[in-house]
Amino acid sequence: MKSLFKNFAFLFSIIASVAFVGCDTEPDKIIDGNSNGKAFYHVVMAIGEGGDDGTLSQAIPDLTKGTISFDGFGFEVPSTRTARVYASNDGKFLYNLNYGGGTVAKFSTTGGQSYTKINETNVQYAIGTTNPRWTKVDDQTALLHNVITEHKYNDAAGTDYKYTAATAYLVSIDLENKMSMGAVERFEIPRTAEDSAKNLHVWRIDAPVVKNGKAFYGVAKRKYDAATGKNVNLEYASMSIMVDYPSLTNPKVITSTVAKGSTYGYRTPVAHADEKGDIYQIAGSPSYILKIKDNDYDNSFVFNLSEKLGLGIQVASNGWFYVGNGIGYVPYYDIAKGNSAAAAAWGVARVDLYNGTAIKMNVPGALWLQQYQYSVKGNDGKFYMALAPVGAEGYVYMFDPASTSPDGFTTGAKLQGAAGQFYIGIF
Repeated sequence: MKSLFKNFAFLFSIIASVAFVGCDTEPDKIIDGNSNGKAFYHVVMAIGEGGDDGTLSQAIPDLTKGTISFDGFGFEVPSTRTARVYASNDGKFLYNLNYGGGTVAKFSTTGGQSYTKINETNVQYAIGTTNPRWTKVDDQTALLHNVITEHKYNDAAGTDYKYTAATAYLVSIDLENKMSMGAVERFEIPRTAEDSAKNLHVWRIDAPVVKNGKAFYGVAKRKYDAATGKNVNLEYASMSIMVDYPSLTNPKVITSTVAKGSTYGYRTPVAHADEKGDIYQIAGSPSYILKIKDNDYDNSFVFNLSEKLGLGIQVASNGWFYVGNGIGYVPYYDIAKGNSAAAAAWGVARVDLYNGTAIKMNVPGALWLQQYQYSVKGNDGKFYMALAPVGAEGYVYMFDPASTSPDGFTTGAKLQGAAGQFYIGIF
């Protein structure tokens, strides 16, 4: 499948240089990189179940009109298994974690499918795997993270199981200086009283957010059953790991009494810092949005997404997007129907954390946002999402953060769809 798309990209490269299959690319639409605007938006599509057959990107200056198609067009982002991408704030650079290949790379773009690799770094040995996860902090730094577990025993023969130790591998990447590694830290993750009582261990960390000289990592836990040699999912209090930033040292854990379940999300951002210096993090299933204040959970803040939506169903989410002034947008799904592509039971909610409200937006049905990765605020102050029903055409939805209406959006560029392809975001 990958070779097929590489051939398509080659065959259409000459055509693309004359007629870009997407929105307009007039020079006057390019915004200076020193401004607050974006020179390019990167519209990204994944191919195949789980995106394992390829990831394609287009750099587009204007998403308010036109048609975007990946039919024989688009830059195939290098990936062994899947590509995990971010973009610079002005959109002139694309950063890629080759998940399965153990490398991170930086690409420049002049628009369309024209991308050029500038730097690449192999992080496999520093991070302990070819399959780490990562998060872009800002245009200067990204954070890579991984967990390696080891069963501990009371006897040398390995028959008297004690507990499972979880070692966090943390690495910072300098996005400006040749994608070089900065801090490299390893430590055993502190265990809570609940961990000891239920024999739980952390098996995954992801989605860190940086604020006030600290980095907060979301976690997922499970239990190792020594009798069966299998891992078991149990209920547990939502938790985060806090380290000093940028050194990535001095690990501590903080625990919520509001929500149960993981705080690491999946591929969507999970935690965001607001203008007041607080952090809001989505967690659990059913999902709550939690508040972290003064380096600890503020358990007096309770935002039950299911109750706030008032739809008569229980909902969960992999993550959410913060726009500003307490306003954000949350992709969510009906727990009773499930989060699979076949169920297509996803929607989008506007949340107002300061006023304690959530509104179901009137976007199309039959959405699958399990692997949706990113969306951005546009040059016009609107929040842009690429939404298309499974295997069908869709649109760039431009949400107005100031509007409290379920119809508080307009549509921009049309998104061409195809079987086995799905849009994973705007970067």
